[in-house]
Amino acid sequence: MKYIVFPSEKLDEIPQEMLDDLHLTPRKSVDGTQVIMKLVHYETLFPSVMTLPLLDDEETPQEPVYPYPTYEGEDLNVLLSSPEWSSSDSIL
Repeated sequence: MKYIVFPSEKLDEIPQEMLDDLHLTPRKSVDGTQVIMKLVHYETLFPSVMTLPLLDDEETPQEPVYPYPTYEGEDLNVLLSSPEWSSSDSIL
């Protein structure tokens, strides 16, 4: 499953009611400047920001291009374990 990381200001454009209706509670980075969410949810909230590459008649379809980085698999695990996304404060 792919995830996308984008500035939290972008999420502020979406009414809380819409997030509640979709049962979304996006995760923010430790400093609160970035948000990570499943790509499918991002596409629901921001359908017009992705672009599809132009294809020649013989080319195979390509994935959409997003304005922010996407992660999956081991890259996602590395990101989430980084200091930007994982607090070093111990929970007692």
